[in-house]
Amino acid sequence: MTWRYIATKLNGDGTETFLNGNIPLSGVEINPVVNGHGGIKGTITPEIASLKTDDGDHIFVPWSTAIYAEEDGHIRGGGILKDYDDDAPKLQLDCIGHTGYLADTTYTGLKSIERDDPLKVSKHLWEHTQARPHFNIGIEFAGATASRDMFIGDNDITPTTTPTKVTPYVLAYYQTHDLAKEFELLASLAPFEYTLTHEWNADKTAIRHILTYGYPRLGARRTDLRFVVGENVVEQPKFDIGGDSYASNVIVLGAGEGSKMMRNPTPATDPAPKRLGRDAVIIDKTITTPAEAQKRADAELKLLTGTADVTEIQVIQHDNARLGEYSVGDDILIETAPGWSGVRSLWVKILGIQIRPESNVTTLQIMRAEKVSK
Repeated sequence: MTWRYIATKLNGDGTETFLNGNIPLSGVEINPVVNGHGGIKGTITPEIASLKTDDGDHIFVPWSTAIYAEEDGHIRGGGILKDYDDDAPKLQLDCIGHTGYLADTTYTGLKSIERDDPLKVSKHLWEHTQARPHFNIGIEFAGATASRDMFIGDNDITPTTTPTKVTPYVLAYYQTHDLAKEFELLASLAPFEYTLTHEWNADKTAIRHILTYGYPRLGARRTDLRFVVGENVVEQPKFDIGGDSYASNVIVLGAGEGSKMMRNPTPATDPAPKRLGRDAVIIDKTITTPAEAQKRADAELKLLTGTADVTEIQVIQHDNARLGEYSVGDDILIETAPGWSGVRSLWVKILGIQIRPESNVTTLQIMRAEKVSK
């Protein structure tokens, strides 16, 4: 495997200029994710003349420079430089995935939406942003083009029923100041999944940035791959079997105060719990409609099953499961050693992949597949 690290300058018009095709990064971590930003981190030491401009400044400029990690011609991840720590002779770089560009970005117009698809509205956030001068980073769209579970603006939950009351979804210059949060809200409402990948164009003269949507999900159940403790999983994963992971009733409280707080209109309740009844109360002031509260309550109940869960495993890259053969969003079966959890095998969904090119071990952020399946 041959890795190299590429630096470019984002020009703000959808193009980028190549600055250096072989940055000497060390201690690199690449983190592609589903429904998140991910990014890339690394360190450069010592100072190198080729990494400076003609004026003597280095080429690494926050919110201008982008860095990409390429393995054998395939771009495995990248991000926009957000911060760096100039601790001479080391320069530590921290790049956020391109979806993170929407963070703290303002909606500059005024749009009141009475009824529309959350996935389509999420695309509008990018279209609005990239139409602004100097704000175009070249994001393209792929995958699902619509979702069907609900429409924003409805106070009911079914897309086929005409709502008796409509609470418009408002995007406005005076209140919408973080489009990344709006995007995440829309993803949870539909719900849809998304991931950001990078690839060379046909003649390898430019890098494409592709925001791929999945409805109802990304990835696939991979019956051709496996993760086995003692074979390609480094050690027995740690299972969470604590009582805080269980509730049989969920109440979600949103915007408003006292008795006027928004809440889920229908109880989110396990009708036949195998344990004592337990309540969970979720307070989220960003929730402004009963439909949003109901969606959140139902989703939280699904997570609070009390079953033993695992959030991370360490995978050795070899023939039974090699980086590039699986991706974020995929479900893969884990076979474990005996333990107190009683779990011997379970399907997990890959939420994130932490790649360290200097190591043969990859860290996967995971969750039990049945908790996130749509």
